[in-house]
Amino acid sequence: CNHLFNNVCYVIHRLLRLDRATGLITVQGPVDREDINVLKFSVLAKDKGANPKTARAQVVINVRDMNDNAPSIEIRGIGLVTHQDGIANISEDVPVETPVALVQVSDRDEGENAVVTCVVAGDVPFQLRQASDTGSDSKKKYFLQTTTPLDYEAVKEYTIEIVAVDSGNPPLSSTNSLKVQVMDVNDNDPVFSQSSTEVAFPENNSPNDLVVEVSATDADSGSNAKLVYSLAGESLSKDTFSIDPESGEIHVKNVLDREQQERYEFLVVATDKGSPSRKGTASIAISISLI
Repeated sequence: CNHLFNNVCYVIHRLLRLDRATGLITVQGPVDREDINVLKFSVLAKDKGANPKTARAQVVINVRDMNDNAPSIEIRGIGLVTHQDGIANISEDVPVETPVALVQVSDRDEGENAVVTCVVAGDVPFQLRQASDTGSDSKKKYFLQTTTPLDYEAVKEYTIEIVAVDSGNPPLSSTNSLKVQVMDVNDNDPVFSQSSTEVAFPENNSPNDLVVEVSATDADSGSNAKLVYSLAGESLSKDTFSIDPESGEIHVKNVLDREQQERYEFLVVATDKGSPSRKGTASIAISISLI
């Protein structure tokens, strides 16, 4: 009796071998359930009589899953948060629970081998929230969102590592990461190194003599930290003193006479170049001394 595959496709011939004498079917190539999970074919048996008789049997082989696929993690931009080269930019003033990415996790296996748990690793102010309950165990979507207020001045950049683990035995896992760069907003006032300054300055000076230099800093960055100095308001001292807008140097315009005025008091202002701008002030007191 001879056994033959009957009208089977190339895949069956590639994966299986049929012993024509015994009818034993054996595997002769690697079988991957993720490529083909059911093999259906028929086998023809034919005797060797003078008037040969035949019989046909239908064979169905269900390929059982093995946990041979680690979960896959895909990270994409969401809403107004754009991603480029694995980097997301987000403003420091976004509300808590703002989504910064859409995370899709999938597993090509089936059953328990495809049940995936996904978490954010490490101590970072971000967490995953499942996007919906409609996804299957093997394919889920999550929002990656903030958990606390962000502060550019405290932390300018985070590297967020997402870990996915399936429920196979042994389990397989995979990781993917996203770098989040926190963008500065103008949320800090300029601060003078001294909130008040008192100096003694001699009378009968030369015009444009340096009286004192003030200095301020701003914890923000970029244009939000660039400062311009000025004298406050409509102070009468503007007729007598000037301040360099970049250096903070205060110069006297005229020759001072102690007998006419012994003391000058006014405010100086440091204004940043943010939009809207923020200001800081300091008080200046100048006592005119005798030569």
